[in-house]
Amino acid sequence: MKTLKKTLIVIFVLTFITACNKDENDPIEILEKTTISAKWNVGNSSEYKSFEFNESGNYIIVKNNNSKAKSANNQVNQIVLFGNYEINGKTIILSDFGTLIVSEVNEMLISFSIQLANNSGSEIIINASKHEEMDSTVKTEMLCRTWKMASVNGESVVGTKYELSVLYSNAGTYFVELANPVDENDGGLASWKWSDNTETKFLYSWDTPPVLSEEDIVEVIELTDNSLKILERFDGDEELYELVPVK
Repeated sequence: MKTLKKTLIVIFVLTFITACNKDENDPIEILEKTTISAKWNVGNSSEYKSFEFNESGNYIIVKNNNSKAKSANNQVNQIVLFGNYEINGKTIILSDFGTLIVSEVNEMLISFSIQLANNSGSEIIINASKHEEMDSTVKTEMLCRTWKMASVNGESVVGTKYELSVLYSNAGTYFVELANPVDENDGGLASWKWSDNTETKFLYSWDTPPVLSEEDIVEVIELTDNSLKILERFDGDEELYELVPVK
């Protein structure tokens, strides 16, 4: 009986050690949105500049524009791709782009291979580091997500030029996608930051690199988990934008 007990203890210990070693050495199996939610600057590619994900399920990919043709908002040096993503195990499925298979990710680094949707034979290995983020505050965490415009000055935006989505991130990303763009330069990638420590106003810039000035300033009238109301002034006129989060 004593021999049997000793044998069972040895088996249990060996099983526990084996399981621990397996967890430490095996590649990542399951990803979470919270794990990859960041802007990742690419360090080993001349084609890709950055990949960004948020917890609302959106991605932004910035590529170098080798043709030098002007892109959104006259940004000549880059091409911006925007869409939705889903996670399946260690695979990130990006709409209208392809899949990323993550081999490693931690607080500062991520590595993955790219399988493009329009080229099944291609595979690109990407190594990237996390972009510096602004200080985490209650208001910053509430603002940094994807929002959908609900109304302007109390009027519905459906079918108008104001029917759009806006993404803010704590990496300073400000991205606008219009549902009804008039031309290809409408919307696009910009930058933002709080005007001061009160976090009641923020600045934004469409320039690359960004030039944040008091001329482009927005006042935050209301910010909660379920509502964003911002006031913007143009040559003496005011427009009140009401947005709701994309979930």
